[in-house]
Amino acid sequence: MNVCLLTKRFSFNGTGPSRVAFEILKGLEKRGYTIHKIEAKPNVTLYSYFIYTAIGIPLRLPRKGIDVYHALVPLEGMWLPRNHSIVMIHDLFPTTNPDRVGAGMGRSKWKLAIGERYFSFGTKLASKCRFIVCNSDKTKQDVMEYLRVPEEKIRVIRLGISSDLEPKPKKDRVFRIGTLSQLDKRKRIDLLIKHFKGSKIDGELVIGGHGIDESILIHLANGDSRIKFLGFVPDDKLADFYNSLDVFVFPTGIEGYGLPMVEAMACKKPVVVLPDAIIPEEIKSRCIITENLGTLFSSHNYLENLCKSTDHDGNYQFAKEHNWDECVEEHIELYQEVVG
Repeated sequence: MNVCLLTKRFSFNGTGPSRVAFEILKGLEKRGYTIHKIEAKPNVTLYSYFIYTAIGIPLRLPRKGIDVYHALVPLEGMWLPRNHSIVMIHDLFPTTNPDRVGAGMGRSKWKLAIGERYFSFGTKLASKCRFIVCNSDKTKQDVMEYLRVPEEKIRVIRLGISSDLEPKPKKDRVFRIGTLSQLDKRKRIDLLIKHFKGSKIDGELVIGGHGIDESILIHLANGDSRIKFLGFVPDDKLADFYNSLDVFVFPTGIEGYGLPMVEAMACKKPVVVLPDAIIPEEIKSRCIITENLGTLFSSHNYLENLCKSTDHDGNYQFAKEHNWDECVEEHIELYQEVVG
């Protein structure tokens, strides 16, 4: 079977959609599928991404010799042959919650306005594909409500995590709070830094990831020696990162799914989120919900006692249900349905 995969980028750089594209590409190649890849150029900007999706893809799209076209992000699905295509929609944030959008648009009113309209236009075109894949029931409901897509066209396929994410003993006795995400407005890392700076915790706050707001956040930390910026955490260091923590705090405002929370659960770490966070219920219900990060960081004992309420074994079993091989196999079944 010949498959055309389209995405923003296949090289894993820490963002959710690029991670999914990387894993699906790897899984299909391992199974011997012939893949035609279409992706944007490195260091893509908002303007170049508009040119890539609006003009570049139609010009580069192969018209013969392809059995299935699979857009791994929605805007790449605008120009695909409807009867032979699948589009993956991770979320509809620019439509459902434009006030919480990050990735360079959330701090600029004109970028947000243009991006919201273009995203709405593109997802409506992409929703004409034969099937739509969502990663959660929450996204599925949004697609049905906002894009008016019938339920029979939608498949919910669970994403995966690295199989080597397992609980291990800590290598030191430093009390450590950590987070891992793209550093932009949507993730609300600024709240985490502000409240940790105001605490008297004798320990560390470690922040993994890169993003457009990185310099702003470093300035906000203002030289507090307890706050460490780790940058990009590669796959082979993820287990060490999570197992170095006592608690994982994810102050995000909204998530299509939120794999870092699942990864932390696989290492049996308590996960803390805020009550107004829009997160799929199957994940949020397994987290500790705190009303106030200041109260959370008031003392070691308060934080440790709060985390004892976590069902670590249940969360571990839930996390281990996220398997990239199973994710790829479910997509292959969908390919066969398209071809058949």
